[in-house]
Amino acid sequence: MRILTLLGLAAAAIAGAPLWGADSLTLVVDCAAFRHPENGTAYVEVYCGLLGRQLSFLGTDTSAYLYAGVFLEATATDVDGKTVDSAQTYFLSQTRDTSQARFGTVGLYDYLVLRLPPGSYAIGVTAIDDVSKATGHAATTITVPEFGATGLESSDLELAYEIREVDSAAGGNQRLVNEGRLVIPNPTGRYRSRQDTLLHVYAELYGLNTAGEPTGTFAVGYRVKDSLGNDVADFGGARFAKPGRTAVITKALNIRDLPAGNYHLIMEAVDLDSPGRTLKTKAFAIVDPEAPAAGLTVNETDAQLMTDIAWYFFSEAEKARVKELSPEGKKNFIRQFWRGLDDDPATPENPVYDDAVRRFAYANEYFSLNDARSNGWRTDRGRVLITYGFPSNESEEELPGMGYPMIKWEYHNLESGVVFLFVNDEKAGAKDFRLVHSTHPREISDPVWMQRYRRAAPEDDWPQEDE
Repeated sequence: MRILTLLGLAAAAIAGAPLWGADSLTLVVDCAAFRHPENGTAYVEVYCGLLGRQLSFLGTDTSAYLYAGVFLEATATDVDGKTVDSAQTYFLSQTRDTSQARFGTVGLYDYLVLRLPPGSYAIGVTAIDDVSKATGHAATTITVPEFGATGLESSDLELAYEIREVDSAAGGNQRLVNEGRLVIPNPTGRYRSRQDTLLHVYAELYGLNTAGEPTGTFAVGYRVKDSLGNDVADFGGARFAKPGRTAVITKALNIRDLPAGNYHLIMEAVDLDSPGRTLKTKAFAIVDPEAPAAGLTVNETDAQLMTDIAWYFFSEAEKARVKELSPEGKKNFIRQFWRGLDDDPATPENPVYDDAVRRFAYANEYFSLNDARSNGWRTDRGRVLITYGFPSNESEEELPGMGYPMIKWEYHNLESGVVFLFVNDEKAGAKDFRLVHSTHPREISDPVWMQRYRRAAPEDDWPQEDE
C-alpha cells in the first residue's frame, strides 16, 4: 500500500472535493474510465484512500508485523437510482513500526473496478475496519463516454503520486500494477506546495491508425490552466512510435513552481498519420500546508493530541500559554514551536518532531495503563523516554527480599552518562514503574531510596549499597 505523510492527506482534506465521509473512518475517492476491449462498456477504476491512524492494527505470536484489514465496497447507480454494478475487495496492510500503526502518519490506498456502459453515474464507496468495525463512506460521480467510435480516443486521466515500471514477479501490491507499471493513485487530487514536486499522470489512447508502413507516430503534450482559464504552464510535447492500436501514456510533470491554487491539467494527443486528435482535462490543486484554511476548524481531540506530544518539551511559560488557547490557536502555536526546533526549516522534514512522535507512540504502546493504550506518555517511563529518547542500555531485576521489579535505564551520551531507576512496588498495589532515583542533574535524586524501602520491610534481605 501507498505510504504518504499524514500532512498530505490533511492538506487534501482542506480543499473540498473529492468528497470525504463524515464517519469514524476518513475515506477519499476518485475514479477514471478506461475502454473495455469488448462490447463498448468501460472499466471504471475507483481509487480509495484511508488514514492509517484510524485503523486497528493487531500483532500475532508468529510475526514481527502488525496487521490491519479493510473491506471496501463500491456501488454505481444510474440517474434513476438503479444499481448498475458493484465491486468488493479486502486488503491487508502491515507495518513493523508501532508509531506508524498507533499514531498514524501514513495513508493507505487501493482501488476497485466497475463495468459500466456509457452514461452518468453516482458512485458510493464504503470502507469497514475488519477489527474495530469502524466505517467510512464517500461518494463521487462520473460520466462514462461511448468508447469505440472511429478515430483517436483517450481514457480519463488518472492522477498519481508515483508511476514506475515494475517486474510482475516482484512483491508488493500487484493490484496497483497496470500494464507493467506500478501506479500509486492520488484520489485527493491535491499536492503540497514546495513539497510534492512531481505530478504523475496515467492515460490510455485507443484507435491509433496503424495502416501505414511503418506503423507511424503520435504526439502527446501537456499544459496547465489556472482557475480563470489562463495558461500558466506548458510542459511541451513528445513524439512516440505507435506500439499498436492502443498506447499507454505516463508523464511526470514538475509542479514545483506552481503557487497554491486550483488548476486544470490538459493532455492533448495527436495521431500524426491521420486527422485523429483527442483532448482530456483533469482538475487538481496545489495546497499550502502552512496556510490557514477558510472554514476548517481543528477539533479539541486533535488539538489535545498535538499538545500532549509537545508537552514535555514546553517551558512552564509555554505550558501556561497553550492552556489558554482555542483548538485552532493551539495548532498554530505548536506548529511554530516545532518549527523553532528545526535545524533546517526550509525542508519539509523535521527530525526533532518526527523523533518526538515516535517516542510518544512507543510510550503509549508499551507503557499505557488503560486498554486504549493512550496514557503511556503520562507515566514516568513515558516522560523520560519522550524527553531524553531511548536508553543506551536497559536491565531488569527484582529487589532482594521484597521482590519488587526494578528497571534500570542507562544513557551513555547524556550528561556524560546518567542512570534512571524505576521500581514497581506491585505488592503495595502500584500499577506502574515509578522513577525513584536518577543521576541526571535535572531529575529526582534520592541516593538513599533503597534505605527507605529497607525500613519499610526490615526483615527482608536487602543489599547494603545502592547501585
